[in-house]
Amino acid sequence: MIGDKELAELKERVGRRLSEKRFRHTEGVVEEIARMGEIYLPDAIPELKAAALLHDVAKELPIEEQIQICREYGDPELDSAVNSPAILHGHAASYLILEIEPKYDLPEIISAIYKHTTGGEKMSVFDKLLFLADFIEPNRPWQPCRDAREAFWSNMPSDADARTRHLDESVLSVLEFTLRYLRDRGTEPDPATERSAASLRRKLNETNSSHQIKENPND
Repeated sequence: MIGDKELAELKERVGRRLSEKRFRHTEGVVEEIARMGEIYLPDAIPELKAAALLHDVAKELPIEEQIQICREYGDPELDSAVNSPAILHGHAASYLILEIEPKYDLPEIISAIYKHTTGGEKMSVFDKLLFLADFIEPNRPWQPCRDAREAFWSNMPSDADARTRHLDESVLSVLEFTLRYLRDRGTEPDPATERSAASLRRKLNETNSSHQIKENPND
């Protein structure tokens, strides 16, 4: 069980590993994911906070060290990830946790941290919350992040099913923005980001079709 004491101690250890700027971002992600968790995963808030605290523990390691960590653990996506060094820290962190914080080697935490830079073809709600919280946390100064945060919170539906769709649409919006942003700057996105966006588009389209059938059963 992860309690307040364990999280406070984890926060202290993580703080020693990160620069002040990176740790401030991490604290913002913890704040954001806890708020989101109250809506989407109220029984998993301690685990969500732990994932947020740990998601960037490899961010400030040299790229060569991140690659080496991924290679040692046989990262199946390393060959493509090395072409996008900015995403490697998510992969490396998911393995580094096994060594530095084995208590938090929980499937949902490891999966979310691994996917927090690119998304994934199959994302759980837990995965989506960390991915989105990382982009929209309140300490982000970049306007696209602020706009995404405003859109997410100002348009939050009251209906549970609508909230599920809202989360998917919000994650897809960030993925599609990332794809456009990278291509506009002449950088080819990581294939995992493409697959993640395509998967969410299919899911949302299927939900639309199902909803239309229910509304028009005689058509």
